[in-house]
Amino acid sequence: MHGFNRLGGNSVAETVVAGMIVGESVADFCDANSITVPTGLVRDFVAAEQAKLDRLAGNGSEDASAIKLAMQAIMTDKVGIFRTGEALGQAVNELQALLDRSRRIGLRNRAPGANPELVTAYRVQKMLKLALCMAHGAQVRTESRGAHFREDFPRRNDAEWLKRTLATWSGPDATLPTLDYEVIDVGAMELPPGWRGYGAKDYIDHPDTPARAAAVAALRERMAGASRHEIQQALMPYDELLPPALRGRNERIDEKLP
Repeated sequence: MHGFNRLGGNSVAETVVAGMIVGESVADFCDANSITVPTGLVRDFVAAEQAKLDRLAGNGSEDASAIKLAMQAIMTDKVGIFRTGEALGQAVNELQALLDRSRRIGLRNRAPGANPELVTAYRVQKMLKLALCMAHGAQVRTESRGAHFREDFPRRNDAEWLKRTLATWSGPDATLPTLDYEVIDVGAMELPPGWRGYGAKDYIDHPDTPARAAAVAALRERMAGASRHEIQQALMPYDELLPPALRGRNERIDEKLP
């Protein structure tokens, strides 16, 4: 959206834009369809959430704020940009221990009304699960890619790791997420994997990359003189996936659309 940025600038923008598109699409779907939610499902959800709050209001001995601070320190010290398998393994073990402790949180402040301690207690277990998804996913990914730099595996390895990590939780008592992967289709890429302009040109190509790079080059040669929008549409058509209001052509700083 605004140039390659290994430290997450694009990721933030993409999250905001993609979140807007998905949210509006869900709302439009609900408007256009008759959505029926069983009242029993709603009651079960409310009961489960109330049970969480009841446990927090019990006599647990753990402090939510202390657990949160410990989690932040682990993520800062051991799951930063520069990583090692040893430190990531330590982080996973320590985060699992914190997750176990978080199930014994108790509240000191039980006054009615706004209660920041209750908010922290309610959120910290979810934060720990997200932290474990990040740390465990990074531990298993034995390569370097973007802001994930493994000092013990400094090369980007598209042959083995050009895929998205998917983390799921098997149940309320699990202390570690289950990892799965979504393989990326290099043949559908407008810009096939290659050197991105920073760091050394030292990476392991995906086996499909040379063929896709050759196909892209051949198409650009055939469409010499066409606009970048026409070339982009030929390489990776996506307009039909967007809501109608967002199908307009993007504009760059140094050009004006007709």
